[in-house]
Amino acid sequence: MHIFSKNRSTLALFIIIIIGVLFSANLASALSLSPARIEISGNPGESLTKEVTLINENDGTETYYSSFANFEASGDTGNPSFVVPKNDIGTWMNAPSVLTLKPKESKIVNLSINIPKNAEPGGHFGAIFFGNSPSDANSGVSIGAKTGILVLLSVSGDVKEAGGLVDFNTIDNKFWYNTLPVSFTYRFKNDGGDRIKPVGKIVMHDLFYIPEDKIDANPTSGNILPSSTRRFEVNWIKNPNPKDYVAPSGRFAQFFDTALYQWHNYAFGPYMAKMDLLYGTEALRATKNVFFFVFPWQLLIFLAIIFIIVFWGGRKLIKRYNRHIIKKARAGMSMPNDTPSHV
Repeated sequence: MHIFSKNRSTLALFIIIIIGVLFSANLASALSLSPARIEISGNPGESLTKEVTLINENDGTETYYSSFANFEASGDTGNPSFVVPKNDIGTWMNAPSVLTLKPKESKIVNLSINIPKNAEPGGHFGAIFFGNSPSDANSGVSIGAKTGILVLLSVSGDVKEAGGLVDFNTIDNKFWYNTLPVSFTYRFKNDGGDRIKPVGKIVMHDLFYIPEDKIDANPTSGNILPSSTRRFEVNWIKNPNPKDYVAPSGRFAQFFDTALYQWHNYAFGPYMAKMDLLYGTEALRATKNVFFFVFPWQLLIFLAIIFIIVFWGGRKLIKRYNRHIIKKARAGMSMPNDTPSHV
């Protein structure tokens, strides 16, 4: 894979622009793009085409300008670090440079990728951006709001596949839980020449090693770029609270609410979570286990109170019924004999 050349000042400015685009709540130009990510493969010397849909969400006519970038992994979060393209996929992509959209109008444009004949086999990663100001001819940087689509290209050939599961545990190595969710974290390392997208499950086994539940180990379909390690977080929960949930006030209300939540997310006892992942074109396997214990003490106390009430109340009812039967039987035995005697 090519090593992208970098100009520190240009890169810093470009990253600032992208961060502003991704996290600004008041963009100067509201633009929706589809799809959010393009994953595609091709051969050296081949030309590929993908459709991109632009939607102008504004009430006025807008003009958008296209630009391109390379990107690489930034830390272990999976967030991309964009680089002004001097070579590689950022210079292989083409799309209309200027587009004008009427209010609420959508338009489909073609993104073409022309893979050079001497392209190195493996992963090449870039992005296409659309913004409301043109890029500077010298720096390739544009000032203004931008939004984009990630492009993950795999060039066929002899590509090394290597990597594996670095670690797997609960967050903060926590062992005791009083309720779900149980939050897991794992890191996956990619030492190969192309991106890796692990797929698999985390299976919860109870005390008797019976599978009780399972969750997707990669629910966001996240990729690990070459020569990088990515951290994933997943949660085991059965019935989460609704988004508009408001916790009650008062100790008793909070206790009852927690017990009810634990009932809907019932888990009790020791568990073993087994990670089972497949990755790469040859479906390589990676597995690890972690142990934890769930003790829903609020629910157990509530059920114990219910049991005591039912048991005590049941005994009282049985005793009352027995007294009623005995009293009735004694009343029958003490009735006078009204039958006349024969002389």
